[in-house]
Order: sequence, then C-alpha cells, then structure tokens
Amino acid sequence: MIFKDMEELRRHLKIGVPLPCYFIGGADDRRKRSILNKIVSITTEGGTGFDNHRFSGNVSADTVADAAFEITFGGGRRCVVCEDLPFGSMGENEYKKFEQLIAEVSELGGSTVLVFVFFSADTEAKKDSKTTSTGKKSRFEPLKKLIDKCGGGVIKCEVPTTAELCSLIEKTCAKYKCSIHRDLCSYMVERCGSDSALLQNEARKVAEYKGSGIISKADIDLMTCATPDAKVFDLSAKIAARDRAGAFSVLEELREMGEKAPLILNILSSNYIDMFRAKAARSCGKTKNDIAADWPKSYPKPRQFLIDKALTAQSRYSNAALLQCIDTLLDAEQRMKSTGGNEDIILDETVAKLFSIR
Repeated sequence: MIFKDMEELRRHLKIGVPLPCYFIGGADDRRKRSILNKIVSITTEGGTGFDNHRFSGNVSADTVADAAFEITFGGGRRCVVCEDLPFGSMGENEYKKFEQLIAEVSELGGSTVLVFVFFSADTEAKKDSKTTSTGKKSRFEPLKKLIDKCGGGVIKCEVPTTAELCSLIEKTCAKYKCSIHRDLCSYMVERCGSDSALLQNEARKVAEYKGSGIISKADIDLMTCATPDAKVFDLSAKIAARDRAGAFSVLEELREMGEKAPLILNILSSNYIDMFRAKAARSCGKTKNDIAADWPKSYPKPRQFLIDKALTAQSRYSNAALLQCIDTLLDAEQRMKSTGGNEDIILDETVAKLFSIR
C-alpha cells in the first residue's frame, strides 16, 4: 500500500503487524530514521538480536537473500534493512534479482520483513525522474509499484510544513489543558527549529510549566531552547540595529551554548546572503514565493520564515553595504581556514567590522 500521510502510517505501525516489504524515501531524514526504527522494533521485538540484519551501499541481492531466508534463532520474524542501495547504477541482472527477492519475501507470509530506505541524496535524488544521470530509466518508481503490488508499504517522508508543525504544537499543548495562539506556534518553530520530535518536547515543557490557560511569548522564551540559527539571527538583528553591547552579549550566549566560531560565522553569513537575495528580489518586483522557488534547497517550507525576516531586514542596508558585509564575512571564513589564528578572536573582530559598515 502507498501511505497517503503520516497519520495513516502511524495507525498502521500502532497495530504492530509489519508488512513484508517497505520502501522508505523522501527528504526528511529524521522522520525516515524514526520510522525505520519503529518497523525494526515491531518486527524483531526491539530491533536487537540475531534476526536483525542491516546492509548499506553496494550489496548483492544474493547476500540480502541469504539473510532473508536464513533460519531464525528465536522462531520469530527476520528483519533485513538495506540502506542506500545504488539501484540506479546496478546492472540489469542484479536489479532483476532484487525484484525476484521482493516477490519471494512477500510470499513468506510475514516471516521476513525487507526494508529499503534511502538517506543519501545521490541514491534517490532523481527518484521521480524518467531517467537517471547515466541515461538509464529510473528504477525507483517501478520498485515502489512492485512493492505496492506485492502487499508491501511505500512511505514518503517529506519535511513537515510550518502549518503541520504549528498544529502539532497546538495539539501537544491541548493535551496539558493549555492553549496557544497560532502566531506563537510559528514563533516557536522559528526559535526551536523544524524537528517535529524536538518541537513536541518543547511544547510539552512549556505546557507543563504553564499548567493551564493561554501560553505567552514569555513562557516560550523562559522554557524553550533557541537553536543556534535563532540566536545568530538575533545577533544579525543587533548588528543592524547598531546595538553593539547586545550583539556581543548574544555572542557570549552562543559560546555558553557550546557553539563554535566557524558555525556561528556560517549561519551569520547565511543571514546576510538571505538579505542580499531579498533586496535583489524586491528591486525587480519578485515575491516571497519567487524567492522560495529560485532557491528551494535554502528555503524548504518550514524555513520560509527566513524570507520574511530577510525582506524586513534588508531595508536597513544598501546593496553596496550588503556586499561589503558579505566580503567581510568571506574574509573571516578564509582566515579561520588558512591562518590558524584564534577563531573566537577572528569572529569578534568580524562582528566589530560589521558595525563599521553603514
């Protein structure tokens, strides 16, 4: 079966009876890993023991078949996981062997569960294309159809949208007899990131602290942990507002969080690149949707709030000033990589230089 959404998949996994074969793909690696672990757990009673086999990369169909059909030690199910198999570059005969293996495993009545999961961008990047980079026909779509036809499950794990994440926060707070406005749900996504499991936990913490009633922004700030991205955005906002003391205070907070200077510099550079893109887009009449379409990898749906922030922040700078800021940040990156100097000192100097750019 092809699972339409995560709710349908959750209901299936809750029953605890696995299908004979699964195909797990999509862009959300965290969700893929979570689903894989759940399938393995319900198949082999916790995912441990001799009846759990894992293969990765270029493994032969014969090797996988040996694991799939071996005698179980406990008399239960076998679970065979294959990560990032290179079906696109695989020979035709070898691919046919995997097709035959899927059909044979499906006839075992559930004694073996075979899972194909794809974490590497290279192995599934063109899964919906008609041809691969080598000119061969894509094998992912036929593979999905075969698994579906044989009674297996096809799971597509896409990164949840901001609306989905906000709904998750609202439902979590409601379980603890609290309510939260939708705009504060969006704020929590911006502050804590788009990891659904982490967001659910952060919402639970806030709701337990509140006890009942309407959750406020102050409650969120007190009880949740801001991601480095959110803190660095605060840093760039302090710089734009000419708040020197505030900027270096944020820098100190980031260091107390254990964040290293190269990561802080990388995120800070991304903020200025966002602003430059926003200013360029604004100058030629492009919209937020145009920016998201032009740079889909930089602004997936849960992170499109970055465009809104950039469109607001870019008004504080001219094109020339933004270019000068980006040059300053690039120079700092090169110094960190090549001179062997103290990275924290280089970062402090760079922030000071950004204040000097009008």
